[in-house]
Amino acid sequence: MIFNRFTDKSRRCVEAALEEARMLGHDSLGDEDLLLGILRTDEGIGAEALSSLGVTLEEAREESEEMLSDALSSIGISLEEMHRETGDTFDMRLPEDRKIPLSPRAKKVLVRARKEMRELGDNYLGTEHVLLGIVCNEDGTAVRMLASMGVSPETLEDRLYELRGRAAS
Repeated sequence: MIFNRFTDKSRRCVEAALEEARMLGHDSLGDEDLLLGILRTDEGIGAEALSSLGVTLEEAREESEEMLSDALSSIGISLEEMHRETGDTFDMRLPEDRKIPLSPRAKKVLVRARKEMRELGDNYLGTEHVLLGIVCNEDGTAVRMLASMGVSPETLEDRLYELRGRAAS
């Protein structure tokens, strides 16, 4: 994907998302990593909206790990047991030189973010557009994470538009 029209903040958000994916051992960058990237950079309207609704990076990371743990346990693997057995040697982090592709869901989010940008009449793609792309993907991991943290897509979308309106005035 070409990142033209991305603001510096949204570009840093994607870079932070890649680092989050690497740190968590994800073999591709997912929509949950994009959410973590917005929180990690703590810049732009997207981060402000999340923060104002009480969403923190630490809580989102915990939710991501819990979802991974639940997924693994559904196939008979205990993440907690792996941690206990391996101790400090257990590290899911991917090497720095390993390329991390965008998952189909993350591509869908970024395509939707561009669509949101155009529909809003903006000539830049900011963190708010990325976040709108995330909330439009109702079956996405990030939306499930947000729901577990008590934030609905509708509430977040309303907050984003409210902050955009305030920023415009």
